[in-house]
Amino acid sequence: MELMLTGPPAELPYNRWYHHLARAILRGIIWLGYQILGRMRVEGRQNVPRTGPVILAPNHISAADWPAVGLSSPRPLVWLAKHTLFEHPATRWFLRLFHVFPVRRGAADRAALRLAEDLLRQGHALVIFPEGRVSPDARLQPLKPGLAFVALRTGVPVVPVALRGTERLLPYGKLIPRFSPRPVVVRFGEPLRFDDLWRPDEGAVPPREAIDAATERLRVALASLLAETQGAGRAEAPPR
Repeated sequence: MELMLTGPPAELPYNRWYHHLARAILRGIIWLGYQILGRMRVEGRQNVPRTGPVILAPNHISAADWPAVGLSSPRPLVWLAKHTLFEHPATRWFLRLFHVFPVRRGAADRAALRLAEDLLRQGHALVIFPEGRVSPDARLQPLKPGLAFVALRTGVPVVPVALRGTERLLPYGKLIPRFSPRPVVVRFGEPLRFDDLWRPDEGAVPPREAIDAATERLRVALASLLAETQGAGRAEAPPR
C-alpha cells in the first residue's frame, strides 16, 4: 500500500482555464493583503518535495493560516475542511476553487481518513492541521492521531510547518484582519518518515503504539520548529 508515485498528480475539479484565471487573480489579491498587513516571510520551501504525495502539517493559530500556507507552498495543495464551511454558495465555490474538500467531524472521521488516503494515492500534497482546530491562545495544542494514522497507512513523508504572526493578523474569534506589528512567518521543516515505526506492508491498520509514537515525533518536530521560528520555547498569546 505504500505510495511510490513520482509523476504528476491526478487532475482535480475546477480545472478549466477560467478557474485557473480566477485562482490567479484571487491569489494575487490575497498575497497583496498579506504583504501589506503581515509582511509575510517564507523559510524552508526546499523542504517540500516537488513531486509525489506528501502531507503538510502546520500548527493552527488563526483562520488566516490556510491562505498563508497556500501562498507559501512551492506546489499546489489540497485541503480538508469541516463541511459546515460549505453551506453558503459563495463560500462553497471559493473553497472548491482552491481544492478544499468537505469532511464531517465525529462519527464520519473514517470517511475523512479514507478521503485523505485517496487524495494521497492520487499524488497530491495534502494539508492536515494535526491539532484539529484553531488554538485559542496560539500555543501548540495536543495533536490528534488522524494525521499519523494516514501517514503510516500510506507511507508518505510529513512536512511540519511552523506558523507565526497569523494570530495577530486575524486573532482568534475575529472576522476582520488587521495590521500585524510583526511579520507573518511560514517555515517548512525537514520531512519526517515513520517507516521505522510501521510499514504499510505489515498489515491493514497500524497499531496504537505506532500511531502514538508517530504523533509524538510530529509534536516534537513542530514544537522545535516553532521554537526556532518564534525565538522562544512557546508561541506568544495573541493580544486581547
